[in-house]
Amino acid sequence: MKISVKGYITCKEAENYSDCADNYALNKKTNRFAISDGVTKSFFPKIWSKILVDDFVALEGATELSIEKCQSKWLEHVTKIVEAPNVKWFTKNAFFQKKSGLATFVSLYFGKEKWFAKALGDSFLFFIPRGKEENFNDWIKLSSKPEPVVFDNFPDYYSSREKAHGEAKTHEEQIESGTFFLMTDALSEWIFKEKENALKEIRKRWISQSEFERSVDELRKSQSLSNDDSTVLIIDIEDDGNNQYEYGEESVTNIDRLIEMEAKKEVIKEEAFVDEAKKEMDISMTKEGNTENEESTLELENSKTPEIESESTSNALESSSEKEVELSLNAKDILEYCYETIDKTIKEIDDTIVKGVKDGFLSAKKTIEVSERKIIKNKLKEKVWHFLQGLK
Repeated sequence: MKISVKGYITCKEAENYSDCADNYALNKKTNRFAISDGVTKSFFPKIWSKILVDDFVALEGATELSIEKCQSKWLEHVTKIVEAPNVKWFTKNAFFQKKSGLATFVSLYFGKEKWFAKALGDSFLFFIPRGKEENFNDWIKLSSKPEPVVFDNFPDYYSSREKAHGEAKTHEEQIESGTFFLMTDALSEWIFKEKENALKEIRKRWISQSEFERSVDELRKSQSLSNDDSTVLIIDIEDDGNNQYEYGEESVTNIDRLIEMEAKKEVIKEEAFVDEAKKEMDISMTKEGNTENEESTLELENSKTPEIESESTSNALESSSEKEVELSLNAKDILEYCYETIDKTIKEIDDTIVKGVKDGFLSAKKTIEVSERKIIKNKLKEKVWHFLQGLK
Protein backbone atom coordinates (compact mmCIF):
# COMPACT_ATOMS: atom_id res chain seq x y z
CA MET A 1 0.00 0.00 0.00
CA LYS A 2 1.40 3.34 -1.06
CA ILE A 3 0.34 6.36 0.99
CA SER A 4 0.81 10.09 0.38
CA VAL A 5 -0.30 12.75 2.86
CA LYS A 6 -1.12 16.44 2.72
CA GLY A 7 -2.15 18.60 5.63
CA TYR A 8 -3.11 22.28 5.64
CA ILE A 9 -4.47 24.61 8.29
CA THR A 10 -5.50 28.26 8.48
CA CYS A 11 -7.17 30.57 10.96
CA LYS A 12 -10.23 32.79 10.71
CA GLU A 13 -9.93 35.89 8.58
CA ALA A 14 -8.53 38.84 10.58
CA GLU A 15 -7.13 36.49 13.23
CA ASN A 16 -3.68 35.01 13.78
CA TYR A 17 -2.44 31.44 13.49
CA SER A 18 -1.86 31.56 17.23
CA ASP A 19 -5.63 32.03 17.69
CA CYS A 20 -6.45 28.85 15.74
CA ALA A 21 -7.97 26.11 17.93
CA ASP A 22 -7.78 23.39 15.24
CA ASN A 23 -5.13 20.68 15.38
CA TYR A 24 -4.15 17.59 13.43
CA ALA A 25 -1.52 14.89 13.78
CA LEU A 26 -0.23 11.82 11.98
CA ASN A 27 2.17 9.00 12.80
CA LYS A 28 3.65 6.88 10.02
CA LYS A 29 4.87 4.22 12.45
CA THR A 30 1.40 3.59 13.86
CA ASN A 31 -0.51 4.42 10.64
CA ARG A 32 -2.76 6.79 12.55
CA PHE A 33 -4.25 10.16 11.65
CA ALA A 34 -6.45 12.56 13.62
CA ILE A 35 -8.03 15.99 13.38
CA SER A 36 -9.76 18.07 16.06
CA ASP A 37 -11.59 21.38 16.19
CA GLY A 38 -11.48 23.17 19.55
CA VAL A 39 -14.73 24.99 20.35
CA THR A 40 -13.70 28.66 20.45
CA LYS A 41 -15.75 29.82 23.43
CA SER A 42 -14.73 26.93 25.67
CA PHE A 43 -11.83 26.94 28.18
CA PHE A 44 -8.36 26.41 26.60
CA PRO A 45 -9.78 24.50 23.59
CA LYS A 46 -6.53 24.67 21.64
CA ILE A 47 -4.69 22.69 24.31
CA TRP A 48 -7.52 20.17 24.47
CA SER A 49 -7.69 19.54 20.72
CA LYS A 50 -3.91 19.09 20.52
CA ILE A 51 -3.87 16.54 23.34
CA LEU A 52 -6.61 14.54 21.64
CA VAL A 53 -4.84 14.24 18.29
CA ASP A 54 -1.35 13.71 19.72
CA ASP A 55 -2.48 10.98 22.11
CA PHE A 56 -4.42 9.15 19.41
CA VAL A 57 -1.61 8.92 16.86
CA ALA A 58 0.81 7.74 19.56
CA LEU A 59 -1.30 4.62 20.18
CA GLU A 60 -0.31 1.29 18.64
CA GLY A 61 -2.39 -1.54 17.26
CA ALA A 62 -6.13 -1.50 17.90
CA THR A 63 -5.81 0.41 21.19
CA GLU A 64 -8.63 2.90 21.82
CA LEU A 65 -8.03 6.49 22.86
CA SER A 66 -8.49 7.04 26.60
CA ILE A 67 -10.41 10.28 27.10
CA GLU A 68 -9.74 10.03 30.85
CA LYS A 69 -5.97 10.12 30.30
CA CYS A 70 -6.37 13.04 27.92
CA GLN A 71 -8.44 14.88 30.53
CA SER A 72 -5.71 14.35 33.13
CA LYS A 73 -3.09 15.78 30.77
CA TRP A 74 -5.27 18.79 29.98
CA LEU A 75 -5.92 19.48 33.67
CA GLU A 76 -2.22 19.23 34.51
CA HIS A 77 -1.29 21.58 31.67
CA VAL A 78 -3.97 24.16 32.44
CA THR A 79 -3.28 24.06 36.19
CA LYS A 80 0.31 25.17 35.53
CA ILE A 81 -0.97 28.05 33.43
CA VAL A 82 -3.50 29.18 36.05
CA GLU A 83 -0.95 28.98 38.88
CA ALA A 84 1.55 31.14 37.02
CA PRO A 85 2.02 34.74 38.26
CA ASN A 86 -0.04 37.59 36.78
CA VAL A 87 -2.81 35.31 35.51
CA LYS A 88 -6.04 37.25 34.90
CA TRP A 89 -8.76 36.98 37.53
CA PHE A 90 -11.37 35.86 34.99
CA THR A 91 -9.10 32.98 33.91
CA LYS A 92 -8.74 31.84 37.51
CA ASN A 93 -12.48 32.16 38.08
CA ALA A 94 -13.23 30.01 35.03
CA PHE A 95 -10.76 27.40 36.24
CA PHE A 96 -12.25 27.22 39.75
CA GLN A 97 -15.73 27.06 38.22
CA LYS A 98 -14.45 23.94 36.42
CA LYS A 99 -14.97 25.26 32.91
CA SER A 100 -14.03 22.74 30.24
CA GLY A 101 -12.24 22.69 26.94
CA LEU A 102 -14.47 21.28 24.17
CA ALA A 103 -13.47 19.80 20.83
CA THR A 104 -14.80 17.74 17.94
CA PHE A 105 -12.67 14.81 16.82
CA VAL A 106 -12.07 12.50 13.85
CA SER A 107 -9.59 9.62 13.79
CA LEU A 108 -8.37 7.16 11.16
CA TYR A 109 -6.31 4.01 11.64
CA PHE A 110 -5.00 1.56 9.03
CA GLY A 111 -4.94 -2.04 10.19
CA LYS A 112 -3.64 -5.04 8.24
CA GLU A 113 -6.60 -5.33 5.90
CA LYS A 114 -9.12 -2.75 7.11
CA TRP A 115 -9.31 0.90 7.98
CA PHE A 116 -11.07 2.06 11.14
CA ALA A 117 -12.49 5.52 11.74
CA LYS A 118 -14.26 7.32 14.57
CA ALA A 119 -15.93 10.73 14.65
CA LEU A 120 -17.63 12.96 17.19
CA GLY A 121 -19.05 16.36 16.28
CA ASP A 122 -19.35 18.25 13.02
CA SER A 123 -15.84 17.51 11.76
CA PHE A 124 -16.01 14.86 9.03
CA LEU A 125 -14.19 11.98 7.43
CA PHE A 126 -14.87 11.53 3.72
CA PHE A 127 -13.57 8.53 1.78
CA ILE A 128 -13.77 8.58 -2.01
CA PRO A 129 -13.05 5.17 -3.59
CA ARG A 130 -10.98 5.31 -6.75
CA GLY A 131 -13.24 5.70 -9.78
CA LYS A 132 -16.20 7.07 -7.80
CA GLU A 133 -15.14 10.71 -7.69
CA GLU A 134 -18.02 11.87 -9.89
CA ASN A 135 -20.85 10.66 -7.67
CA PHE A 136 -21.19 12.24 -4.23
CA ASN A 137 -23.62 9.51 -3.16
CA ASP A 138 -20.84 6.92 -3.50
CA TRP A 139 -18.60 8.73 -1.02
CA ILE A 140 -18.36 7.45 2.57
CA LYS A 141 -19.18 10.24 5.03
CA LEU A 142 -18.60 9.91 8.76
CA SER A 143 -19.49 12.18 11.67
CA SER A 144 -21.88 11.98 14.60
CA LYS A 145 -24.34 14.39 12.96
CA PRO A 146 -27.69 12.83 12.02
CA GLU A 147 -28.99 12.94 8.46
CA PRO A 148 -29.99 15.13 6.79
CA VAL A 149 -26.80 16.88 7.84
CA VAL A 150 -27.34 20.42 9.12
CA PHE A 151 -24.43 22.52 10.36
CA ASP A 152 -25.18 24.67 13.40
CA ASN A 153 -23.48 26.05 16.51
CA PHE A 154 -24.27 23.05 18.71
CA PRO A 155 -21.98 20.17 17.69
CA ASP A 156 -21.22 17.06 19.70
CA TYR A 157 -17.85 17.20 21.42
CA TYR A 158 -15.38 15.68 23.85
CA SER A 159 -15.06 17.64 27.10
CA SER A 160 -11.83 18.05 29.04
CA ARG A 161 -13.64 17.67 32.38
CA GLU A 162 -16.98 16.03 31.77
CA LYS A 163 -18.59 13.25 29.76
CA ALA A 164 -18.76 13.59 26.01
CA HIS A 165 -21.73 15.39 24.51
CA GLY A 166 -23.24 13.02 21.96
CA GLU A 167 -22.15 9.57 20.88
CA ALA A 168 -19.20 8.99 18.57
CA LYS A 169 -19.84 7.11 15.32
CA THR A 170 -17.47 4.44 14.03
CA HIS A 171 -16.87 2.89 10.64
CA GLU A 172 -14.61 0.15 9.30
CA GLU A 173 -14.06 -0.93 5.74
CA GLN A 174 -11.83 -3.13 3.64
CA ILE A 175 -8.82 -1.17 2.44
CA GLU A 176 -8.96 -0.14 -1.21
CA SER A 177 -7.48 2.56 -3.39
CA GLY A 178 -8.96 5.99 -2.80
CA THR A 179 -8.62 9.25 -0.91
CA PHE A 180 -9.50 10.13 2.69
CA PHE A 181 -10.34 13.67 3.73
CA LEU A 182 -10.43 14.59 7.43
CA MET A 183 -11.97 18.07 7.69
CA THR A 184 -13.16 20.49 10.33
CA ASP A 185 -16.69 21.87 10.07
CA ALA A 186 -16.34 24.86 7.72
CA LEU A 187 -14.69 22.76 5.00
CA SER A 188 -17.06 19.86 5.64
CA GLU A 189 -20.09 22.12 5.16
CA TRP A 190 -18.55 23.40 1.92
CA ILE A 191 -18.12 19.81 0.68
CA PHE A 192 -21.81 19.11 1.29
CA LYS A 193 -22.81 22.25 -0.63
CA GLU A 194 -20.45 21.89 -3.58
CA LYS A 195 -20.01 18.09 -3.68
CA GLU A 196 -18.10 17.02 -6.83
CA ASN A 197 -17.21 20.64 -7.67
CA ALA A 198 -15.45 20.93 -4.32
CA LEU A 199 -13.28 17.95 -5.21
CA LYS A 200 -12.20 19.68 -8.43
CA GLU A 201 -11.13 22.75 -6.45
CA ILE A 202 -9.20 20.60 -3.99
CA ARG A 203 -7.29 18.68 -6.64
CA LYS A 204 -6.50 21.79 -8.65
CA ARG A 205 -5.58 24.21 -5.86
CA TRP A 206 -4.71 22.43 -2.62
CA ILE A 207 -1.13 21.56 -3.51
CA SER A 208 0.68 23.66 -0.89
CA GLN A 209 -0.05 25.67 2.25
CA SER A 210 0.07 28.98 0.37
CA GLU A 211 -2.25 27.76 -2.39
CA PHE A 212 -4.62 26.31 0.20
CA GLU A 213 -4.80 29.68 1.94
CA ARG A 214 -5.44 31.47 -1.35
CA SER A 215 -8.23 29.04 -2.17
CA VAL A 216 -9.81 29.48 1.27
CA ASP A 217 -9.61 33.29 0.99
CA GLU A 218 -11.34 33.24 -2.38
CA LEU A 219 -14.04 30.86 -1.17
CA ARG A 220 -14.70 33.10 1.82
CA LYS A 221 -14.95 36.21 -0.33
CA SER A 222 -17.47 34.47 -2.58
CA GLN A 223 -19.36 33.42 0.59
CA SER A 224 -19.01 29.77 -0.38
CA LEU A 225 -17.05 29.05 2.81
CA SER A 226 -17.76 30.17 6.38
CA ASN A 227 -15.17 32.33 8.11
CA ASP A 228 -13.86 29.76 10.56
CA ASP A 229 -10.65 27.92 11.31
CA SER A 230 -10.22 25.55 8.36
CA THR A 231 -8.15 22.39 8.55
CA VAL A 232 -7.74 19.29 6.39
CA LEU A 233 -5.74 16.08 6.24
CA ILE A 234 -5.69 14.40 2.81
CA ILE A 235 -4.55 10.77 2.77
CA ASP A 236 -4.28 9.13 -0.63
CA ILE A 237 -3.85 5.34 -0.61
CA GLU A 238 -2.97 3.14 -3.57
CA ASP A 239 -3.30 -0.64 -3.43
CA ASP A 240 -0.20 -1.93 -5.20
CA GLY A 241 -0.60 -5.51 -3.99
CA ASN A 242 1.95 -5.04 -1.20
CA ASN A 243 0.66 -5.59 2.33
CA GLN A 244 3.22 -3.19 3.79
CA TYR A 245 2.50 0.53 4.05
CA GLU A 246 4.96 2.74 2.20
CA TYR A 247 4.78 6.51 2.61
CA GLY A 248 5.74 8.68 -0.31
CA GLU A 249 4.89 12.30 -1.11
CA GLU A 250 4.17 14.44 1.93
CA SER A 251 3.17 18.09 2.31
CA VAL A 252 2.03 18.64 5.88
CA THR A 253 2.08 22.11 7.43
CA ASN A 254 3.30 22.51 11.00
CA ILE A 255 1.06 25.00 12.80
CA ASP A 256 3.81 25.81 15.33
CA ARG A 257 6.07 26.81 12.45
CA LEU A 258 3.35 29.11 11.08
CA ILE A 259 2.97 30.75 14.50
CA GLU A 260 6.73 31.23 14.75
CA MET A 261 6.92 32.86 11.30
CA GLU A 262 3.93 35.03 12.16
CA ALA A 263 5.62 36.28 15.32
CA LYS A 264 8.77 37.21 13.38
CA LYS A 265 6.72 39.15 10.83
CA GLU A 266 4.98 41.06 13.63
CA VAL A 267 8.37 42.06 15.09
CA ILE A 268 9.63 43.23 11.69
CA LYS A 269 6.42 45.16 11.04
CA GLU A 270 6.55 46.77 14.48
CA GLU A 271 10.17 47.83 13.98
CA ALA A 272 9.32 49.33 10.59
CA PHE A 273 6.36 51.16 12.10
CA VAL A 274 8.55 52.57 14.90
CA ASP A 275 11.16 53.73 12.39
CA GLU A 276 8.50 55.49 10.33
CA ALA A 277 7.07 57.07 13.48
CA LYS A 278 10.51 58.38 14.43
CA LYS A 279 10.91 59.94 11.00
CA GLU A 280 7.50 61.57 11.29
CA MET A 281 8.40 62.82 14.77
CA ASP A 282 11.64 64.38 13.50
CA ILE A 283 9.71 66.14 10.75
CA SER A 284 7.10 67.23 13.28
CA MET A 285 9.69 68.62 15.70
CA THR A 286 11.32 70.58 12.90
CA LYS A 287 7.99 72.09 11.87
CA GLU A 288 7.04 72.78 15.46
CA GLY A 289 10.33 74.61 16.00
CA ASN A 290 9.57 76.85 13.04
CA THR A 291 5.99 77.53 14.10
CA GLU A 292 6.32 77.82 17.88
CA ASN A 293 4.35 81.03 18.11
CA GLU A 294 1.59 79.71 15.87
CA GLU A 295 1.22 76.58 17.98
CA SER A 296 1.11 78.51 21.25
CA THR A 297 -1.67 80.68 19.88
CA LEU A 298 -3.58 77.62 18.70
CA GLU A 299 -3.17 75.95 22.12
CA LEU A 300 -4.74 78.98 23.78
CA GLU A 301 -7.64 79.04 21.35
CA ASN A 302 -8.30 75.32 21.72
CA SER A 303 -8.40 75.55 25.51
CA LYS A 304 -11.32 78.00 25.19
CA THR A 305 -13.45 75.87 22.88
CA PRO A 306 -16.07 73.47 24.29
CA GLU A 307 -14.72 70.65 22.12
CA ILE A 308 -11.29 70.73 23.78
CA GLU A 309 -10.42 69.51 27.25
CA SER A 310 -10.82 72.46 29.63
CA GLU A 311 -8.23 73.59 32.18
CA SER A 312 -10.57 72.79 35.05
CA THR A 313 -11.07 69.29 33.70
CA SER A 314 -7.32 68.80 33.39
CA ASN A 315 -6.77 70.03 36.96
CA ALA A 316 -9.50 67.75 38.23
CA LEU A 317 -7.88 64.77 36.59
CA GLU A 318 -4.46 65.67 37.98
CA SER A 319 -5.92 66.17 41.46
CA SER A 320 -7.69 62.83 41.23
CA SER A 321 -4.46 61.18 40.15
CA GLU A 322 -2.56 62.61 43.14
CA LYS A 323 -5.15 61.25 45.59
CA GLU A 324 -5.46 57.89 43.84
CA VAL A 325 -5.10 54.89 46.16
CA GLU A 326 -3.72 51.48 45.23
CA LEU A 327 -6.06 49.73 42.80
CA SER A 328 -7.70 46.49 43.86
CA LEU A 329 -6.72 43.26 42.12
CA ASN A 330 -9.96 43.21 40.12
CA ALA A 331 -9.50 46.83 39.07
CA LYS A 332 -5.94 46.12 37.94
CA ASP A 333 -7.12 43.17 35.86
CA ILE A 334 -9.84 45.29 34.26
CA LEU A 335 -7.29 48.00 33.48
CA GLU A 336 -4.97 45.38 31.96
CA TYR A 337 -7.85 44.03 29.88
CA CYS A 338 -8.55 47.55 28.60
CA TYR A 339 -4.88 47.96 27.72
CA GLU A 340 -5.01 44.72 25.71
CA THR A 341 -8.11 45.95 23.90
CA ILE A 342 -6.38 49.22 23.03
CA ASP A 343 -3.32 47.32 21.80
CA LYS A 344 -5.51 45.21 19.50
CA THR A 345 -7.21 48.36 18.17
CA ILE A 346 -3.84 49.99 17.47
CA LYS A 347 -2.74 46.83 15.65
CA GLU A 348 -5.88 46.92 13.49
CA ILE A 349 -5.23 50.58 12.66
CA ASP A 350 -1.62 49.72 11.82
CA ASP A 351 -2.73 46.86 9.56
CA THR A 352 -5.17 49.18 7.79
CA ILE A 353 -2.44 51.74 7.16
CA VAL A 354 0.00 49.12 5.90
CA LYS A 355 -2.62 47.69 3.54
CA GLY A 356 -3.58 51.16 2.37
CA VAL A 357 0.02 52.03 1.55
CA LYS A 358 0.53 48.70 -0.21
CA ASP A 359 -2.62 49.12 -2.32
CA GLY A 360 -1.78 52.70 -3.20
CA PHE A 361 -4.66 54.31 -1.29
CA LEU A 362 -2.41 56.02 1.22
CA SER A 363 0.99 57.58 0.87
CA ALA A 364 3.65 56.51 3.34
CA LYS A 365 5.06 60.05 3.20
CA LYS A 366 1.73 61.81 3.76
CA THR A 367 1.96 64.38 6.57
CA ILE A 368 -0.40 66.85 8.21
CA GLU A 369 0.06 70.32 9.60
CA VAL A 370 0.98 71.00 13.23
CA SER A 371 -2.36 72.69 13.79
CA GLU A 372 -4.21 69.63 12.46
CA ARG A 373 -2.28 67.30 14.77
CA LYS A 374 -3.18 69.49 17.71
CA ILE A 375 -6.88 69.41 16.81
CA ILE A 376 -6.79 65.63 16.42
CA LYS A 377 -5.06 65.23 19.79
CA ASN A 378 -7.61 67.35 21.59
CA LYS A 379 -10.55 65.64 19.93
CA LEU A 380 -9.17 62.30 21.12
CA LYS A 381 -8.82 63.70 24.64
CA GLU A 382 -12.42 64.85 24.51
CA LYS A 383 -13.58 61.44 23.31
CA VAL A 384 -11.73 59.63 26.13
CA TRP A 385 -13.06 62.11 28.70
CA HIS A 386 -16.68 61.52 27.63
CA PHE A 387 -16.07 57.78 27.80
CA LEU A 388 -14.72 58.02 31.33
CA GLN A 389 -17.70 60.15 32.37
CA GLY A 390 -20.00 57.40 31.09
CA LEU A 391 -18.35 54.86 33.39
CA LYS A 392 -19.39 56.76 36.51
